[in-house]
Amino acid sequence: MKIVTKIIIISVITAVIFIGFLRISLTGKTQDKKQLIKIGIAAWVTNKEYTRNIQGFKDGLAKKGFIEGENVMFFIETAEIDDTKQRKIIQSFIDRDVDLIYSLTTPGTLIAKEMVADKPIVFSIVTYPVEAGVINALENSGNNLVGTRNYVSVEQHYSQFEKLCPTVKKIAIIHRKGEPNSKIQTREFSQLLAPKSIEVVEIAAVDIKDLRLQLKQVIDDVDAIIATCDTLVQGGGEEIIIDFSLLYKKPSYTCNKDGVLKGALIGNIADFYTIGELSGNKAALILQGANPSSLLTESPAEGYLLVNTKTAKELRIKFPQYVLDQAQEIVSK
Repeated sequence: MKIVTKIIIISVITAVIFIGFLRISLTGKTQDKKQLIKIGIAAWVTNKEYTRNIQGFKDGLAKKGFIEGENVMFFIETAEIDDTKQRKIIQSFIDRDVDLIYSLTTPGTLIAKEMVADKPIVFSIVTYPVEAGVINALENSGNNLVGTRNYVSVEQHYSQFEKLCPTVKKIAIIHRKGEPNSKIQTREFSQLLAPKSIEVVEIAAVDIKDLRLQLKQVIDDVDAIIATCDTLVQGGGEEIIIDFSLLYKKPSYTCNKDGVLKGALIGNIADFYTIGELSGNKAALILQGANPSSLLTESPAEGYLLVNTKTAKELRIKFPQYVLDQAQEIVSK
C-alpha cells in the first residue's frame, strides 16, 4: 500500500510540474504575441519606387532593433489613388489597433491625419507637408505626425536641365489637378522661369486620359516638358510624358527616379529608399518613446542626379562631361 501511495504522489508531483512548465510555455508565447509591435503601411499606389521606399522604412527600423518577424509585424495596403479605399485601409489599421501608421504621399497622409489623432503617423513622399497642412512646421509638427520630404528645390531641379536646353522658351508643366504638392511646385517653377522669359503652359490633369488629351493639344507649341513630383506622374503619367517626349522630340525633366529609368532625359530627385530609411529611423524613435512633434521633418541632405544618355542620343542632345561627372546614376540602355 505504501508503495502504491508513493507512486501516486510521484505521479501527482510530475503532473503538477508538467502543467507548470506548460503554463509557463503558453504564457511566454502569449506575452511574445502581446509584445509584437503592429505597424500599418498605407502605400497609396503600386509603384517600384514606393516599394523601395517601404523597404528603406523597414531597414531603418531594423537598424534600430525593430525587425520584421521578430518583434514587428507589418500590414501593407494600397489604395491605388482612391480616397474611399484609403479611408477603409486607415480604418482597418484602427480596428487592428496598430501601434504606428506609415503613410505615403500627401493625399494619403491627409486622410490618415483626418482619421487618426491618437496614434503616431510617420509619413514620406510628401513634398510640402507644411504648405499642404500635414504639419504646422518642419521643426515641430504640432500634432501626431512627423516624416520625410521628397523635396529638392526648383532651382536645383532646373539648373542642370537649363544647361542642356538653353534655348527653351516655352515649357509644359504637368501635375494632377487639385493636388497640393504639385500645385505648389508648379507655382514655384513659374516664379523661377518668369525672370528668364520662359513661358509656362500648365497642364492640370484629373487623370491619365485627361493628361494624354491635354498634352496632345499643346505638344507642338512647347519646347520641353517638366513632370512634377505628384501621384498622377508617379501613377502612370510618367510613361505618357515620355512617349510624347520621344515621339515629338521634346526633352523632358522629371523629379522621379523611375521616370529617368524609363526614358526621361534628366532628373534631380530625392531618393525614395533614402527618405524611407530616414522615416524608419523616426518611427524607431517614436516606438522607443519619442513624441512625433519633438522630431524634425526633413529632406535628404542632397539631391540624386540621374541622366539618360540613350534618350539624349534620340533627342540629339549631348551631355557635357561635367554633368556626367556629377551624375549619381547614368542610364544608357
